[in-house]
Formats: sequence, structure tokens, C-alpha cells
Amino acid sequence: GVLLISACNLYKRHLSTEAINQSDSKLSTKAKTKELSKDVRDKIVDLHKAGMGYRSIAKQLDEVSTVGAIIRKWKKQKITVNLPRSGAPCKISPCGVSTVMRIVRNQPSTTQEDLVNDLLAAGTIVTKKTIGNTLCGEGLKSCSARK
Repeated sequence: GVLLISACNLYKRHLSTEAINQSDSKLSTKAKTKELSKDVRDKIVDLHKAGMGYRSIAKQLDEVSTVGAIIRKWKKQKITVNLPRSGAPCKISPCGVSTVMRIVRNQPSTTQEDLVNDLLAAGTIVTKKTIGNTLCGEGLKSCSARK
């Protein structure tokens, strides 16, 4: 009984990893981006106007989930552009971000407190949390120094 169950589990595990590997190979052919360009959105709408269905458009352009959303938005609002999202404005300007990144690159051991003080001297009031979020957004993570 136990041997049969473990063999069955191994077989299931083999099947699931095989399915994952197959799906990875399908996904790896295309780079992941956040939004579709205006050209691709317009092409989707043009193909829809020409009478093509969602699935055939998705198969042709290799954009599966967004085709329906783009066409629905076009039918409702008659636009296909990417509109700006709502949200709080950035506290640190792009120039400030590049300054912070330059300081961190030149002195990796600098603290978030030092960066807050540097920006304060430049006239920008931010918190340590904002600095941490900015560094994270730029691909860096903060670490604690060894004691």
C-alpha cells in the first residue's frame, strides 16, 4: 500500500514538473513587459474591426489576456492609449534618485539615515522608508551590517 502511494506521488510529481518545464519553454520565447505599446494596441483594434475573434488575435500577436481588455476599453471609451494611474506623486525627483544611487554605488556601507540627511541638505524631505523603497525600486536591497 505505502509503496504504491509513494510511486503514484513520484509519478504525479514527474508529470507536474514536466508540465512546468513545457510551460516555461513556451513562456521563455517572449520577454515580459508591463504594458503593450500603442502600435500593438492599435493593431489589436484594427484586427477586431476586420472581424477577427479574440483568440485568433491573441494567437497572431502572442498577447493572450490583454486582447479582450483592450477591445472592451476601445468599445467603451474609443481610446487605446495607456492612461496614467492614480497614486501619490514621487517624493524623490529622478535627479535625487540618481544622486542616491551614485552615493550608494560609491559608498556601499552608507546608511539610509545618511542618505536622508544628504537629501535634506539638498532640500528634499524624505523618510528612511522612502529611501529603502527607492533603493528597492532601483534593484538594490538594504542589508544590516555585521556586528
